[in-house]
Formats: sequence, structure tokens, C-alpha cells
Amino acid sequence: MGKRPTPKKRKAKSAGRRQHSVFLQKEVRRLRNLQNSPYAAPTEPKDKAGKALKGITRIKA
Repeated sequence: MGKRPTPKKRKAKSAGRRQHSVFLQKEVRRLRNLQNSPYAAPTEPKDKAGKALKGITRIKA
């Protein structure tokens, strides 16, 4: 029979939250850098109003 795996310590809830907050910090920094990059192409505005109208299937009186 094989050896039993070593028991691992439980991860504290605060450690998970900290890990997530660090990830969010990096993600925000990455997106901001992308946005402010001189190579970033200007994006076309989204047609949200047209899309919303297309989504309406029935009108309540």
C-alpha cells in the first residue's frame, strides 16, 4: 500500500480574501495600464439603446 498524504493546514478565510484582493489590485492595474497605453486602439461606442430595444419582446399596456 502507498503512503498516506501529509495532512495539509486549513487555509484561513482572511488568507483567501487577501489573495482575492491582491488579484483584483493586479487586474485593475493591468486594465488601467492597457487603457493608458499609447498602442491602445480607440474603441467604438456600444449601441446599448438599440440592443435594449431588440431585447424587448412584448410591451405591457
